Amino acid sequence: MKFERARTNEQIQERKKEILKACAKLYDESGIDGVHFKAVSKITSFVRSTIYTYYKTKEEILLDLLLDDIRTWSLDVKTILEKHETLSREDYCHELTNTFLKNTRMLQLMSVLYSILEKNCSLEKLTEFKSKLMGLMEPLSSSISKYFPYADDDSKQVFFYNLSCFVSGLYPATNLTEKQKKAIKNSGIEYPILNFGDMCYNGLLALSSLL
Repeated sequence: MKFERARTNEQIQERKKEILKACAKLYDESGIDGVHFKAVSKITSFVRSTIYTYYKTKEEILLDLLLDDIRTWSLDVKTILEKHETLSREDYCHELTNTFLKNTRMLQLMSVLYSILEKNCSLEKLTEFKSKLMGLMEPLSSSISKYFPYADDDSKQVFFYNLSCFVSGLYPATNLTEKQKKAIKNSGIEYPILNFGDMCYNGLLALSSLL
């Protein structure tokens, strides 16, 4: 069967969705190393040259996958807004922690966003990502304003920007590989078992004290 080039925006978006679905499957099975154009082409209807039409590097595919995951997380934050008219500081931090626990792939990709993904993307793709990202942050911004109505704008901004840095750095530190754990044990370092959920909640509680 002759391959037909996508001509409409709808066709282009459908092909990107197929590529992203394949990327998600490969990532969930084998992590970043498992995602490459040859592997993607094997589980889609596209040859590698066609994938290059839409993405120049595998990191650009992963950037779109991260954006999809952030979109899902953003809807979870929006649900908090719809369910609760008011929340105590403790309850807000608990609810927000749960949204992160539900979206662990997002946390994994966020942890390598600056060191790997952004470095291997074109300026155009990176600009597009950041523009869409800011739109997806609206529910978080609204939740801060709703549940901390007396906080000043500077404090809200500090909480807003520190949050992602804290969470993306915390996740890899609390989800060590077996090799990392064995190396720590072999070196004789006293390293406690860290729980992401508990540390995230306590960290958010500390950050929110500024509000």
